[in-house]
Amino acid sequence: MNGIKSIICCVLPGPRKSSLISIMPGVMVATLLTAPLYVFAEELSIEETVEELKLKVDRLTANEELVRGRKIYLQACSPCHGIRGDGKGPAALGFDPPPRNFRRGSYKFRTTVSGALPLDEDLQRTIREGVPGTEMPRWKKVLSEHDIHAVVQYIKTFSPAFADPDSLPLPEDILDVPEERPFERSLASIAAGRQIFIDQDCVKCHGENGKGDGSQADELVDDWDDPIRPADLTLRYFKNGKRDQDIYRVFTSALNGTPMPAFDEISDEERWQLVDYVQSLERKKTFWYWLFIENPNQVRHPEIEQSEINDTTEASGSDG
Repeated sequence: MNGIKSIICCVLPGPRKSSLISIMPGVMVATLLTAPLYVFAEELSIEETVEELKLKVDRLTANEELVRGRKIYLQACSPCHGIRGDGKGPAALGFDPPPRNFRRGSYKFRTTVSGALPLDEDLQRTIREGVPGTEMPRWKKVLSEHDIHAVVQYIKTFSPAFADPDSLPLPEDILDVPEERPFERSLASIAAGRQIFIDQDCVKCHGENGKGDGSQADELVDDWDDPIRPADLTLRYFKNGKRDQDIYRVFTSALNGTPMPAFDEISDEERWQLVDYVQSLERKKTFWYWLFIENPNQVRHPEIEQSEINDTTEASGSDG
């Protein structure tokens, strides 16, 4: 401060010199007070610029994913699901069930509550693992995880529901399916599950022995009035997976677009008992069963587990 005063004394004449020296403390204080504000504003501007750049990068990345996904879709998916995603591709004629119509935004296989949209992970799982009992194959040995992620992003563009923030699943809409069972399967749990199967009117569609021949089986239609048949549970065409947790998830989430409801009124224990009964319905596999009955619509894949083949061979040998 004294050094600044000395410079002023040497340069300026008397009256101006004294007035300037008198206001110097105020100028210095004002400078000290406003400097942090200037720095803060500058930092804020930088932060805004960084956020804008992030948004631009995200948009470019999303666009690249869509371009990649569209290319994969046209090559691998459109022959069945159609170029427009309406399930009317040139290869789909005669498929039973028909390919999924993506434009409807209704998906059966989810980890979300009944009526909700699926998560990306749900769509990725279906592409990765295929749908047993249908012409939808496993793609996990053909497509990379990046490819699967990209094609899911493209598939979602067929339905406006995925672009509506109000339609997306909330955290409370995501099901919590335990990886560990609360109890082991037993004859008692299977018997309890059979009683639940009867009490919940599952027999009306799936039949008393789970063969899909219930009294209402020929009358069922989906949400678009197309005929739909209940699953033959003895063939284990569990399209959403055949682990205990997969079957439990169906009982909890329902199958959107179909008459299959969620069992909201039964307890967690009863769901597991129902799982045990459904798992007990599997037919014993013989060689002839494998050759002529097993999975008539499923595209065969070389990556089928060797253990499954061994199990079938042993079963056929024991039957003579």
